[in-house]
Amino acid sequence: MKNSDRGNRFDQLFNPNSQNIFTLPLNGKIINGRVIVTGTITVTDPGGGAAGVVAGEGGPANLIRRIKVRTAKAVGSRYPDGLVVDCSPRSLLNYAIFQRSKKVVEQAGSVLGSGVAGSYTIYMSIPIYFGDSENKRQVETALNADPTAYQSITVEVDTGTLTDCFTGNTMTANFSALHVQWADDRENFAGDTYVLVQEEHDQIINATASRQLDNAMPRDGSFLQWLIMSEATAARTLSDALLNRVTLAGVAIDYDKYAKDIRQQMLDDSWIDPSQTSTGLYFIDFTDGMLTGAITAQDLQAKFDVNNISGAGLDSMKVFTRRLFSPAQYNASRGKGAAKNA
Repeated sequence: MKNSDRGNRFDQLFNPNSQNIFTLPLNGKIINGRVIVTGTITVTDPGGGAAGVVAGEGGPANLIRRIKVRTAKAVGSRYPDGLVVDCSPRSLLNYAIFQRSKKVVEQAGSVLGSGVAGSYTIYMSIPIYFGDSENKRQVETALNADPTAYQSITVEVDTGTLTDCFTGNTMTANFSALHVQWADDRENFAGDTYVLVQEEHDQIINATASRQLDNAMPRDGSFLQWLIMSEATAARTLSDALLNRVTLAGVAIDYDKYAKDIRQQMLDDSWIDPSQTSTGLYFIDFTDGMLTGAITAQDLQAKFDVNNISGAGLDSMKVFTRRLFSPAQYNASRGKGAAKNA
């Protein structure tokens, strides 16, 4: 391939309550990818229909339930394989704030009329950052699509429908003019990149606790960043009323900050524009721009001071993590393309 390869590669019709799958072409290092939902949605009232109540990110974000990027290593590859992305649009869209300082869901701000009847033309791009603008050399975590690393890379897009966006919605939706696309930006350079795994899990809050443990936290690899999203009630509304304090201890880190301390660092380090809402969002970066700052997951002890304001099991924290793995006999990226992006 040429030094750079950037493009919108695939287009499929949106399949509600189903799955769209893209098998990516190999070659180069993928700096970032995008799942794009674009076209027109027509919502009609069958007679006495209800718009419902916004759930989580609402529409159009919740038309996508989950995005997975799955790798299968090539014969003789030194790379581990499996899922390198496994999360919902909420995590990816909110993490994007800390790459560009602002939250953008649908490009023109459409919320599908909050579920009422109408015709809605949308363009929603859900970004997947393999490279990291916080890293002084962002190509080090690009997804290595060279055929010597992987024999296949597939993107699985699990789709929903209006009731995923608006609880209790009884309208009729026509998605025949809606499309799902995949786009990515690649650079061509020699050498290895680290394997970046991005996943999310839910930590249910059953009661107010000063030292709640997260038993679903990954225990392998090294953490680059966490994004904690505090969600209240069954509607999963982002709230500042749940998380009070985060305490971490491990071989490489001692960390003890209150929620407002975390929020202040988000502002001080220009991770978020002060004019933008950051309700319910707590971003923790362990690297200070250097991958050597990543902290080992295996021995990390994490405790959360949390409130339970909605009743047992109705509040939760969605935790999005970015972890680093090294291919065997790691050979640092090099060459003209790598130098350009250093």
